[in-house]
Order: sequence, then structure tokens, then C-alpha cells
Amino acid sequence: MSQTINTHTKDAVYILDSYGLIYRAYFALFSHPLTNSRGQNISALVIFFRNLKALLSKYKPGYIAAAFDSRTPTFRHQMYSEYKATRDKTPQDLHDQVPWIEEVLNCLKIPVLRKDGFEADDIIATVAKACQSQGRPCNILSGDKDLLQLVSPTCSAMQPDKANGGWETEGIAEVIEKWGIEPEKILDYLSLLGDTADNVPGVKGVGEKTALKLLKEYGSLDGIYEKALEIKGAIGNKIREGKDSAYFSKKLISLCYDVPIEIDFEAFSTANLDFAAAASCLEKYGASAVAKSYSSESSGPAPTVEEQREIEVEKNAGDYSPCTKEESLCSFIDSVLSSQQKEVALDTETDSLNTNEAALVGFSLCCQSGKAIYVPLILPGGMFAEETIAKEVAVREINRLLSCPDLTLVTHNGKFDLEVLASNGCLSKPLCKIVDTMVAAWLLNPDAVGKSPYGLEFLSEKILGLKGTEFSDIVPKGKTFADLPLETAYPYGAEDADFTWQLWQHFKGQLEKNGLNDLFYTMEMKLLPLLAQMEEEGIHLDKEALASYSTDLAKQIDEVEKKIYKEAGSEFNIASPKQLQDILFTKRHLVPGKKTRTGYSTDTDVLKELSERTTDPLPSLILDYRAMTKIRNTYAETLPLLADNKSRVHTSFIQTGTATGRLSSRDPNLQNIPVRSEDGRKIRSAFTAEEGTLLISADYSQIELVILAHLSKDEKLCSAFINGIDVHKSTAALIYGVSPDAVTADMRRFAKTVNFGVMYGMGAFSLSKDLGISRTEAKKFIDQYFETYAQVKEFIDATIKSASEKGYTQTIMGRRRYIEKINSSNKIEKQGAERIAINTPIQGSAADIVKKAMIDVSSELERVKSPAKMLLQVHDELIFSCPSDENILKETQALIREKMEGAFTLNVPLRVSIESGANWGLFH
Repeated sequence: MSQTINTHTKDAVYILDSYGLIYRAYFALFSHPLTNSRGQNISALVIFFRNLKALLSKYKPGYIAAAFDSRTPTFRHQMYSEYKATRDKTPQDLHDQVPWIEEVLNCLKIPVLRKDGFEADDIIATVAKACQSQGRPCNILSGDKDLLQLVSPTCSAMQPDKANGGWETEGIAEVIEKWGIEPEKILDYLSLLGDTADNVPGVKGVGEKTALKLLKEYGSLDGIYEKALEIKGAIGNKIREGKDSAYFSKKLISLCYDVPIEIDFEAFSTANLDFAAAASCLEKYGASAVAKSYSSESSGPAPTVEEQREIEVEKNAGDYSPCTKEESLCSFIDSVLSSQQKEVALDTETDSLNTNEAALVGFSLCCQSGKAIYVPLILPGGMFAEETIAKEVAVREINRLLSCPDLTLVTHNGKFDLEVLASNGCLSKPLCKIVDTMVAAWLLNPDAVGKSPYGLEFLSEKILGLKGTEFSDIVPKGKTFADLPLETAYPYGAEDADFTWQLWQHFKGQLEKNGLNDLFYTMEMKLLPLLAQMEEEGIHLDKEALASYSTDLAKQIDEVEKKIYKEAGSEFNIASPKQLQDILFTKRHLVPGKKTRTGYSTDTDVLKELSERTTDPLPSLILDYRAMTKIRNTYAETLPLLADNKSRVHTSFIQTGTATGRLSSRDPNLQNIPVRSEDGRKIRSAFTAEEGTLLISADYSQIELVILAHLSKDEKLCSAFINGIDVHKSTAALIYGVSPDAVTADMRRFAKTVNFGVMYGMGAFSLSKDLGISRTEAKKFIDQYFETYAQVKEFIDATIKSASEKGYTQTIMGRRRYIEKINSSNKIEKQGAERIAINTPIQGSAADIVKKAMIDVSSELERVKSPAKMLLQVHDELIFSCPSDENILKETQALIREKMEGAFTLNVPLRVSIESGANWGLFH
């Protein structure tokens, strides 16, 4: 192939389309990635710098730079919010490698060019233009066809040569031969064609052949549209209909040639390259073979992929070893139990996340930073198959630890470990002390954000500066930990125990320093084994009842669907926000509410508002359809799938799921079953007592209002609770200035809304929406409330002031919640922070009381050897299973009431509503 000129000269500039090359490097080895000893994917890092070294060796460029995309949305996103919206999310292990590559480039002293608001393509166009103005040849290294529009007599594109490896240089002649058009027509070609990857629309119905034919015939996009009326048939219609889209696409993908960045060609000089620094940085990330090629500045052939797979990385500093002999394990346990410290970290490895079914594959123990053992119970066949500890020996030795009351067992997500151990024959109720570093991290920072902020890997890296091995990096897809050979299994397992141990050495001092010892040891750590027992026990589910209800729901959904279509005048996808927008706001001319990125919102709040302020029946029908569909999909259809072979459902209680301290649950989430709807009642009715037993529900009455009365010490509010008066009726009577007997249902409803609203910092706007009254009326109502309960207002003001001064608020048990934006200059942020400051002491104290009650009731049931069992905790309600014998039932209810109402001594009494029945749906 011929070149217009030779662009590979000493003064030529080479500019890298960095992310495009990184992306290709990653996916080149997608099915069999390169990893370092920490299990991290380094395919993109290795291939990118292997290819760069080959380029440096072959072409010996005089000048080189690397262009990167903006970290913020670009001008194209502002022009078109859907730009690149359809792209798949970048794989995390590719995303992780981008900053590593940028770091190595900086070490190598190849300039990294980036400008917020612009893409790498725009920077490349700007550099190419600067080269042209100085008469410098330019070579663009990219696999992106968009950049071919820059090819000129002085600028070439270098694309990866898939067939032969290395690089294929394309000048004007090569572009014409390969694409059938000149480089300057590439932009028009892409404007017609569009780009599904970037969500560029183009002209609908115009493909590659048609676009080329039109450009060859009419010369350009302008030429096509000058003669658009002459173009016959369906193509002509498509062209004419797509004119706006074509020109919009052209505007969208046209490159910017004047990105405001400094272009200093002397800084691009390869005379500045620091190969030794780059090699050192590559070594840090485990790319030793590539690092070697940089350190030697070898001009020989680049290392092969097979050579890359022989990567030698720095070994983990931990002194880890497998323990495959019974006597060695016994000796280790002996040393732990005879030591003065009597602390040991334990971590289990399983073949499943279902603790009721998981086999114990192995476990790790650590009682010294940097040292740990891994005890294998299950290994795949081969040379290590016989080097396992017998399960009965492992259970015996673990039970020695669990049975020692003087021992502290250090865990991370210990509830999982305890359940696994129990289901594999170990003690279900340990006598030793349990501490959990995940719960400790949460107590110290309950509002942590990010992906798995309390996960072992995240905390180890953040606090200890130790990068752990990810499970997904060592266990192939479709395999389990039981499939790993010992040489892979033991470093991973032992590392987890070591990191857990080291985190505990850090956290125990922090807990004491922050006054959280009592909360951690006497509440959260006593609760942890109880939650494990509750999860292991589960609750019985009537699958047949749910199946029948699911069938009924399907019929109801079908009926509502038909009504919706009839009302709308046509069938449409009810679940599609865009189609629903069109029906509601375009065809039916309803006044839209809040606007989103993709149009006007059709969320539940908007539909509720529309159903209330218009006579149009469609919003209400949509709400019914959504509610029934959610109930059916989330519960009626899903719950039976979660039941075990004994028809018992085992929810997971999340101790670290909320910033206020409340427990949450998942798989299934029992907190979100609608409380007041008939649909919710039918779902709860499927949770049943087994033969010979009944369920007991014990529910705190208005616990948050009780706590508000206690914390505020408001005399009128306290009086209502002390005297057992209906607090909402009492509030209404005081605000309206009437006798309690004269309080109407609407008066009580208004008062109830305000009673609960003040705890959440509700203002006049929200209250007016909730009650359907004017904002003026709502403000007057709130003012009257605070005049009536003046000490509540004083409590709220004092709480906000304290939070502003200390930076945190706390519960009656000293649970802290840090509020960063309490002193923000942004009014909206500050108001939001103030609402958190008010609500957290109330809701968090309710959580403290419920948890304390759970511990007290459980301890008393155990002390009196009661056959009753605690099964569930949902908000302020506890569910128990109890034999249906009348005497046992009566005694158990009395015990539960006594312990729950006596969990805390407040200024006002705690009251508990207790019911019993055959299923959960019968209660309140």
C-alpha cells in the first residue's frame, strides 16, 4: 500500500487514543484474563504496555503523548443527554486498571492529556491541528473509525493489526481502499449511518452500503440534501424524513479542534522517558514480564502472552500456611486457649452462600498479625486430596473454641460464620464472646457509602493499607471454593482471618475512644448470635395459599390491564415510562409534574397527585396495576422459591443496613410488606404456625412518639401516655381547643399526621400535600402544634444546636450518627441534615429498645427453658412460635410483655400489644 508521505519521521508526533486501546487490550484476553498474585485482572495493563513497548522499539518515535477522556460529562452530553446512554457499564476490573495505566504513563513521562468536558478524540484533533500548523507529521494510534476523518497528507491513523499483530498504518489511500470514500467524507458517512454504541441516531433505515452509494453520487451530506427531492423510492423518503437527525448527528460527532489545553511538543519528547520508573510501577501491579522489558529497554520482540502468564509478583507479606494434620490443629487450639490474650480470628470458607445448605470447605485461624493457618476439610481430587482434616475433628476443635467463655472469637460478618458452623454440626449457641469487625466499622461510621463499605476487602485496604484478593478473582465462574486446589485456597482463606484480626486490633481502641463499648459489647454482640439462631430457625410458609393468591392476583392484574387499555384507547407497555408519558401528557393532556432526564416523571408520587387533582381515572388504574404487580412479583411468586424443603423461609437480618441502628432484612425483605393494605395482609397470612403451635405478635405501641415524649419531657405529651389516653385525639383536642369527645375523625387524622411528621422535620409544604390543605393552613397547624407542645419545639431546637456543635447526634444508648452537612451553607443540604438530626435520636432509640428487648426476652426464654422461639423482628414487632397449650401460651405472653415493657425505664411507660393466632396476617 502507498502512503501520501512517510509520517514515521524523527519529528513525528504519536498520539494515543488511550481508552480505546485500553478497552481493546482488556477484551483481547476477556475469556482468559491475566491476573497477578492478588487475583487482580491486569490484562489491559499488560497488553497496553506490551504494545506500547513494541511501538517504541519499532518506530522509535521522537514525540509521544496519551489522550484521555474527560472525567466529567462532555459538551456532547449537554447537547444530547442520551449520548452514549446505551453503552454497557464498564466492567469493574477494566475500570480499576485505567488509573494504574495512567500512573505508569506518568512514571514513564509520557504526557497525559485530559480536559474536563471534552473527549480524547477532541484532544487528538487539537493535537493533529497543532502538528499541521508546525509542519509536523502526526500518527494517531486508535482502533476508532471516527478518527479516520483526521487522516490527511500529514496525518496517518495507526490501527491494531488483528491478523499479524503490531500496527497497520493508514493514510489517505488506505482509507479510500478500505472504506470506499475519502477521509474528509467519513464524518458525513457516520452522520448518515449513526452509531448504536454511542447512541448517535443517524438516519433511520440507512445502512453502510446506502450511505456509501449516496456519498459517491452526491459528494457530501449537503450535496445529498440539496438533491433530496430527486432521490426516489423508500430511500428518498428515509433521507428526507431523517434530515434533522442527520445534521444533528453531524453536529454531535464533529470533532473539536481547539480544546483549551497546552500543547508543548518538547514535553512530548521521548528523550524524557524514564523506563526504570515505569518498570518499577509495573512491578507494583504484578506485570513483571512487561516491567522487565522496560527496565532493560530491550529492542527485541515483545514478550508473548504465555510469558506474561509467568508473572512473578511480590509475595503477600503474610506468613500463611495450610494446616492438614490433626495434631497441628490441636496444638494451635491448645496454644490459643492457654494464652493470656485468648483472642482468635476465625473465617469460614463454604461451597454456598446459603448457610443452611453450605458445606464447610475449610476455615482459617489467626491470633497474630501477619500469621494465619488454613484448615482444609474439602479439596478437589489430585495431589492434595488426602491432605484434609476430618470433619469430625474440625467440629470437635472448633467447639473447643466456641465452648470457652473466656475466649473472644473475632469475626467479620460473624453471623454467617456461626450459621455455617451450626449447620455443619458445631454449637448453635456459642459460650465464647463474639466480636465482629463489620459491625464495629458500622458503629463507628454508620453512614459509610460506596460499594460494600463494611466489606473485609474495602476496610482492609482503607484502614490497614492491605489489598486483599477478591473471591471472584480466584474462583472461576460456575465453580465454588471446594473446587480450588490447596495452593490457591490456603493463602486466600488465611488472608481473610489475618485481615480480620488486624482490623480488630484497630477497632477495639476506636470503640473505646468513641464511647461505644457498651453499645457494641452488651447490645450488638449479644444480638448477633441471636439473629443467627432466628435465621437458622426460619418461619413456616404456606406455599399453596400463596400460589392460590398469586393466581387471583394474575386475574385481577389482567382485568386492570384491560381497563387501562380501554381507557387509554390503545394497548401500550404499561411498564414503559416513555410510553406512559406519551399517554398521560401528550394524548390525555394531563399537567405533568417533576421533570427527569428522560422526560416528565411517572413515579408513584406523581400518579397519586394526578389521581387526586384530576377526574381522569387512568392514573389511579396505573397505581392499582403497579401495586398488584409488585405484590405478585415480589412476594406471591418469589417467596415460595425462597422456602427450604421443610417450607421454611430463612430471611437474613442485616445488622449494618441502616444508619439509625434499625435492623433490615433481605431474601426476603420482610420490612417492605405493605402493612395497611389487604394485599399485604394476605401475604403475611401465608406465614403460618406449624401444627401444635401458634404465632405470637408483640408490637410496641407508638414507640417513636413515646420516645419523643421521653426525650422532650413535654408535660402534655407525657401526660397522655402516662394516663393511657389516645395521644392523637389528645393532640387534636388541645390544638383545636375542644373536648376529647368533640374530636372528629378528620381532626384526629390531622393531629396524627403532625404527631409523626414533627419527628421527620415535616414542614408546611409536605404537610399540606399529605392532608390536602393549603400551605397557609398547614403552617398554622404546625404553629399551633408547637404552641401546644412547647417542650417538643425546645427539644428539636436543642437537638439541632447540639448536632451543629458536635457534628453528630446520638440515641439513648449512645449510638452516634455523624452529620457532615449540619453546618452547610447550602440551605437544602442543611435542612436535610437537620431532619436527620431530629429523627435519628428518636428512630435510633426505638431501635435500641427493640434490640434490648430481643436480648432480654431471648435470655429469659432460655433461662426458664421455654419451648417458645423468637422467629422474626419487623420494625417494632417481634414474632414468636409457641406451643398452643393454653398455660404455656399465657405464661409466654406474660414473659414477653414483662421483658419488652421493662427493656428501658423511660419518663413514660412502654406499652406492648400482644396477639396470638395461626398466621401473621391475623394480627393488628
